[in-house]
Amino acid sequence: MSFDLFYILACLAVLFALFFALGPDIRARLGRKKPSSGTLPLPLLLGILVLVPLVTTMLYLQVGTYGEAEIDDPRVTQLRAQMIEMARDLERNPDQPEQWQRLGLIYKDLRHYGPAEHSLRRALYLRPDSAFLRVELAETIHLRSELPEMPPQARALLEEAIELQPDNLKALWLLGTNDFLTGNYEKALTWWEQMLPHVPEDSSMHRAVENETERARDRIRQQP
Repeated sequence: MSFDLFYILACLAVLFALFFALGPDIRARLGRKKPSSGTLPLPLLLGILVLVPLVTTMLYLQVGTYGEAEIDDPRVTQLRAQMIEMARDLERNPDQPEQWQRLGLIYKDLRHYGPAEHSLRRALYLRPDSAFLRVELAETIHLRSELPEMPPQARALLEEAIELQPDNLKALWLLGTNDFLTGNYEKALTWWEQMLPHVPEDSSMHRAVENETERARDRIRQQP
């Protein structure tokens, strides 16, 4: 459905609802009957019929979820086509951890965190020894929660990932960031220092981790 058609149908739907709500007033006016005491004044009636659809449309254009830009994005269109193919493939053969992983990561990339979590859980069920899947699932759960602090389940997944893969940089970074956020600066420093030997010294990531370790040390020194 094009945006113009959607726009027209939305306006018609609002007008249709108003007609039912204001039916007695409209019929009284069209029948040229003398307005009863409960009938809205004509200027107010006309104002409602004009302004409500207009204001509704303006609000929708500001905060609506139709996503015209998303529909016109070739990358999003391509991802959705891939998702349809993967979903059909998984329907025929659901025991494919690679496909569940790909599907989960695409959902995550599109910020559809509910389906992303489901797909990544399925992939992890089929591949329980994967540190990578634990980290991606943990981050998805955190993003879905929309909370500053990481949910306990997400943190547990990250710690399991570190047990499986002690040099998993993303898991170490996320754990350090969460501990710093919650005021556990010593633990955050430990995670970040564990990262440094595995990051090239001339990289921007190494400099970023060093900066965070310095911030953690400063906070530790400031503690009473």
